[in-house]
Amino acid sequence: MGSQVPVWIPIVVALLGLAGVILTQILSGRRETRRMAEEAAREERRWQREREARTHETRADAYAQLMGVLEAFDGVLFQARAIVEADGELDEHQITELREVRSEAQHALGPVVLHAPEAVRRLVSDATLPRMRLAMMLLDPDRDHTRLRPAWEAGQRGYRVMRARMRADLGFDAEPVDELYGAQPTVVSSSSESTSEPAETTSRPPSTW
Repeated sequence: MGSQVPVWIPIVVALLGLAGVILTQILSGRRETRRMAEEAAREERRWQREREARTHETRADAYAQLMGVLEAFDGVLFQARAIVEADGELDEHQITELREVRSEAQHALGPVVLHAPEAVRRLVSDATLPRMRLAMMLLDPDRDHTRLRPAWEAGQRGYRVMRARMRADLGFDAEPVDELYGAQPTVVSSSSESTSEPAETTSRPPSTW
């Protein structure tokens, strides 16, 4: 009788074994949950990086398209303005070319307006509206010659500020436009083409970026 094992001992051992199995399952479940959460976080970071890369590429393409169109627009505007200011008249080819580049500039605005941040979108009109107005004036037989150069210079100022903001947005080096024109962006009102004078104005198309 003295060598018999008490009944409660096997029961306790069985309970301890069962508790160990349950604890192991709980810990394994927690590790699996943590592993899945870490994998999901890594996957989300990977997708975020890919989305940012696609956004950057799309935005860069939109900026490059608009800037290229405005550079071409300037080339046509510069030649047409020189002819008109010399009391000449535009021929049919020049008129057609002027209308074409104006239309191209209008179509290039969409991708920028869609993809650019608000800080850049606010500057797009400062670069494009003076050019549109200058084109309209050049096409108008009853044009006021005294308004041509102010419109041109307003467009150049707006373009340089916009270009610098775009380059900064893409992480490129950019012209310090705040030092040239002040902290406030150039604003061209509908009633006037003139803005505050910068340190230097340009009378020819700006160089490409």
